[in-house]
Amino acid sequence: MSGTSESFCNPTRIQSYAIAQNVSNNIYIIICVVISVMCSVLSTSGNAVILYVLRKCQSLHSPSKALLCSLALTDLFVGLIVLPLFTAYYLTIILEMPGCYCIISIAYGRTSTFIAGVSLQTIATIAIDRYLAFHLRLRYRELVKFRRVVCILVIQWVATAVWSGSWFWNEQVNKISGAIALTICCLVTLLCYLSIRRGLRHHVEQIHQQNNSREPPVSFNLVQYKKTLNNMLWINGLLVVCYMPYLSSLLAILSTGLNKYTRFALHFSAIIAFFNFFLNPFLYCWKIKELKEKVMALFRAMYNFLSSMYSRLANAVAVQRSATFPIT
Repeated sequence: MSGTSESFCNPTRIQSYAIAQNVSNNIYIIICVVISVMCSVLSTSGNAVILYVLRKCQSLHSPSKALLCSLALTDLFVGLIVLPLFTAYYLTIILEMPGCYCIISIAYGRTSTFIAGVSLQTIATIAIDRYLAFHLRLRYRELVKFRRVVCILVIQWVATAVWSGSWFWNEQVNKISGAIALTICCLVTLLCYLSIRRGLRHHVEQIHQQNNSREPPVSFNLVQYKKTLNNMLWINGLLVVCYMPYLSSLLAILSTGLNKYTRFALHFSAIIAFFNFFLNPFLYCWKIKELKEKVMALFRAMYNFLSSMYSRLANAVAVQRSATFPIT
């Protein structure tokens, strides 16, 4: 076991562990509590509820529902796998276990980059989906089928897993390909939404011209489309806000190198990024009306069930007490 641990402990990780030891353990303990209780538990439970409720939402288009399920699934895996590994990562520093630190840091790094990669690809796919919905109009439901979207999502999950595993083969190739993929995802998402914005302007002008010339209107539900587009923009915006500090800290490490301050900034910004997975369920319920109604109905059913169980238990205790201490 010690030989295996030493094989993972290259000079970079040994240096990282030495820098980590310079930070007070009290900070690590606070981070572990916040990550374990607030983020991990709430993210897992919240996204599990979203996945359960999404199956019952009939108004959502099946491809859009599949994309939201993919996002919620990545958020669920963060709560179940990534955040516990993140907590264990800090525990190895608190308990001074350098061998375990090296192994867990690799496990945390590979799983977190895998989940982040799937999330970014799904966000880009959502942008493409909204672009196709606007430009294809009536042909959208004919071409964008549930099975096709699911196949694309499966390919993305498998391809991202292969890319994340390529780190063991060649770390440099993994980093370069990851940077290229990240740039492509960001550019595709940006270009899709810019094209949609320009197209919406043109569509509004077209509607005004049709109203003035009394031509037959174009059959396209602009209000409903703007509503779904607004929901997706909120999801994208939250992702960008949560990830910007992390990307900034990565750029700082590339320019100034790894030291006590840049390492602290990197890990603190990672905690901010994790809040994206914790906040997403609340965002879904806030922006998607039917989803909110289904979640509230589920909570009401759970409350009624717990209330009935409590009433039965209280009645059983009362009957037992009256049998034990009969009133004379």
